[in-house]
Amino acid sequence: MSKTSMTKAAAIVTAVAMSFMLTACNGGSSMSTEAGSGSVDAAVPDTDIVVAMESDIVTMDPANQNDTTSSVFMNHVYNTLMEVNDDGELVGDLAESFEVSEDGTIYTFKLYENACFSDGTPLTAEDVKFTYERAMESEETKSDVAAVDTVEVIDEHTVQMNLKSAYAPFLAKTTDTGLCILSKEYVEAAGDQYGTADSCLGSGAFLVKEWIPDDHYTLVRNENYWKEAPIATSIEVRVIPEGTARTIALENGEVDIVWNVDAIDCIDVESNPDVELLSQPSAFIEYVGMNTSKEKFSDVRVRKAINMTLNKQVFIDTIIEGRGTVANSYINSMIPGWTDEVSSYEVNIAEAKRLMAEAGYPEGFDCTIFVSGDTRIRSATIVQAQLAEIGINVEISTYEWGTLLEILTTGDHEMFLLGWSNSSFDADSSTFPLFHSDNWGATGNRSWLKDEEVDSLIELAQVEGDNEKRMELYKQLQFRLHDLCPWVPLYYKDDNVGVRADLKGFRLHKGASHWLGDAHYEE
Repeated sequence: MSKTSMTKAAAIVTAVAMSFMLTACNGGSSMSTEAGSGSVDAAVPDTDIVVAMESDIVTMDPANQNDTTSSVFMNHVYNTLMEVNDDGELVGDLAESFEVSEDGTIYTFKLYENACFSDGTPLTAEDVKFTYERAMESEETKSDVAAVDTVEVIDEHTVQMNLKSAYAPFLAKTTDTGLCILSKEYVEAAGDQYGTADSCLGSGAFLVKEWIPDDHYTLVRNENYWKEAPIATSIEVRVIPEGTARTIALENGEVDIVWNVDAIDCIDVESNPDVELLSQPSAFIEYVGMNTSKEKFSDVRVRKAINMTLNKQVFIDTIIEGRGTVANSYINSMIPGWTDEVSSYEVNIAEAKRLMAEAGYPEGFDCTIFVSGDTRIRSATIVQAQLAEIGINVEISTYEWGTLLEILTTGDHEMFLLGWSNSSFDADSSTFPLFHSDNWGATGNRSWLKDEEVDSLIELAQVEGDNEKRMELYKQLQFRLHDLCPWVPLYYKDDNVGVRADLKGFRLHKGASHWLGDAHYEE
């Protein structure tokens, strides 16, 4: 086996990451990406931080979620084997070091011996084995461990992952919050109750104090944390669905951070000296999805007609106020493997009408689009107005975030508005969960796409060891998805976070997995 240190792993990923870092520099905002940059005074008093988010978490159980909102919680309460740091580098989290077999099928991780859960019990290789095997049984996380055949405990602090075959994105997969390491003993004792505020145990810097669904949850500092202690004493995350209300709360000093400032409110934050807007290009893509298993949307001509009708620039101008770019493809432009050779469909109403007639819908049809949140409701009204031009009458159905995800899991929907953020910066995380036919529903393929060529290209890219050839496979995949039109990729938006001007210690993460633990105010 060839041993790879965490430092070397970081260097490898840094080299790969240079492309998206350069993209960020070339296309980014002139805004700062860090609040109160500078050294942190070790004598700073304990601080309570209040954060506003648009929606609530869906669970406190890592294996039962794959949404961005819940992952924020997971990042502060749990640890993963590896993590992507603020600068986009792959580094060890629970793993002190790892070894990879020459054929790339065996990964052996050495855990930090002092790692422990918040109740003081040691975190061991048995807990890692339990977590990964449990993830195999969950619809939300099974794609993260699809490559794993068996997990072996070598000793108390050494665990071995035996893969079914060489799998290029495996290390990136270990950073996913669905694979946060759980306590085998605690979870087995809790049973089906695990994942509530009264039944949650992690090894992260914070532990749960309370959770009032759709209102707020509060985290407090883990005094048994085995790494460097965070500065913040507590983090209260308040659910404020309406964007302007979040901004007003920030300006009034009711909250210290707004995780997601609506684009229409950014100019207000920029013009207020009491607050500051931190902005950067994100690894996020916003899209209109179509359920290809439904009769109306099973015909590619209908899906292509919809792509030819929706004017993406209108969404950029009115929804995100120009703070983003048109999505030309199904992978975000910051992700290695994205190609600019795929072109977004140009608006062509006459051709769209011809395709609708050819598909058997000369007068159009009625359908429903499922959405959650103020911003996507506004986007849905644009979809509604524009599709009326080709006879598609769209009814808008709105839901609370967790309920929407449950509905999209059943496959009963027709159209929907969602986004996807890739914090691992590996193209597999932008393709396998979203488009492979093994991952229908909760795993991510909410378009219910089934295409042998798509499946094959994804699988070939997963096992390709030559990075240049692997990137070429992703380019072919994007051309195929462009032809199939399961989505209308709308835009790649900037990541906009609002903070109080005197807040210190908060920095944007390249993958929007921002760390709140060191946010504080100086005396």
